[in-house]
Amino acid sequence: MILLPAMLQFAGKYLRMVLKVKKIITVEHKRSGIWQDTDITYAQVPGWLGKATMDLKLTILRPFEEQSHPLPVILWFCGGGWMAVDNNIHLPNLVDFVRAGFIIASVDYRNSNQAVWPAQLEDAKAAVRYLKAHADHYQIDVNKIAVMGESAGGHLASMTAVTNGLRNFDVGEYLTQTSNIQAAVSWYGVVDPLSAKNNSKTADFDFVYRNLLGAEPEESPELDAEANPLTFITSKTVPFLILHGTEDKVVPLADDEKLYQALTDKGVPADLYEVKGAAHMDEVFMQPQITDIIIDFLKKHLK
Repeated sequence: MILLPAMLQFAGKYLRMVLKVKKIITVEHKRSGIWQDTDITYAQVPGWLGKATMDLKLTILRPFEEQSHPLPVILWFCGGGWMAVDNNIHLPNLVDFVRAGFIIASVDYRNSNQAVWPAQLEDAKAAVRYLKAHADHYQIDVNKIAVMGESAGGHLASMTAVTNGLRNFDVGEYLTQTSNIQAAVSWYGVVDPLSAKNNSKTADFDFVYRNLLGAEPEESPELDAEANPLTFITSKTVPFLILHGTEDKVVPLADDEKLYQALTDKGVPADLYEVKGAAHMDEVFMQPQITDIIIDFLKKHLK
């Protein structure tokens, strides 16, 4: 029993030594870190009844280490029925594109309470011009620019793409730059506002088209046509990837089928993926299988 205190003391000392042993490991460098550059003002537009100035923002995600060469960029436009815009809401879901070698520029644009169409298109094009003007700073390849968006943002991506070369929508700064892009990806995007209103399986969102145009689409065919990508498609339109769920009750799948047909009729490279069982703004569109489809499409067409 006399030895017990000494034994306990020894055991405690040994235990403390074990706990203090350093762990040395070798870590394989498999991927780059990611920069996030937030609250970048890309344009200033009229605010508060035209009496003030409002900043339009974008956020950029880009690889931390890969700064030796320019990279392709994807401009992302979130959805929200042109009523609510949060350009940062999907950033966590867009990281996979950065991991695949793209820069993400998630773009704020005016909602329909702030300005009616085509203000949203003017904003999108202003963002393209800003990024081109600052390409060296953000390591952007100005010849590899894609636009992508969901729902109302999908409509904006489509409209940005089909109006390549139409300078009447270029308003604001950096007008020495063009707003031309090289590829478009639309997730269940609105095509024709009138058709979307008339053929939706729900009337809950009929008001968003009036708010966007400043008039009912059925009463304003010229305004409706100006916000319809079908109006602008030519044989020179850039390649399109279209994604749409078969159970979408908000935006008619048939409208995207019509967009796909119009593109292919003009000889434009286009792919349409109808996602079985997917609803509007379904989480399935954030799954790796969809991400891989988009990445493969962009790598094929952004050459």
